[in-house]
Amino acid sequence: MTQEELWYGFLEAGDRSSPVARDPKLTTGNPDTVYLYNLKRNEIIEYKRAIADPKLRALKPTEGDALKELKSAFAKALKEFTPRRTRPTLEAVPVAVVGKKKGKATVEEDVAEESEDFEESFFDEGGDEE
Repeated sequence: MTQEELWYGFLEAGDRSSPVARDPKLTTGNPDTVYLYNLKRNEIIEYKRAIADPKLRALKPTEGDALKELKSAFAKALKEFTPRRTRPTLEAVPVAVVGKKKGKATVEEDVAEESEDFEESFFDEGGDEE
């Protein structure tokens, strides 16, 4: 199987066995999981690779009818599928820029002022300052 082609097979899992399809372009963002379209459940599901891979086999030539149904149903499900959101990267988190102008004061000065205000209010209320 190349990275560009769809794979059609069968997930052998007892009562939950089903024809499945795998599109290598659909990635979960986690190397330990894989998306498989499950015909019996009629949805694309994220499976743990360690559990699913040993239970997968290619469709047999005698299962041609299942292949036609699988291809058609998978194409429909793929149009409606939205992958789960991946975890945000550090680049996506907004970061304050120290020293950047904000009005007349800089962010660095604002932080210093807030720190002084906190210290003054803390010690003014306590009266036990030494």
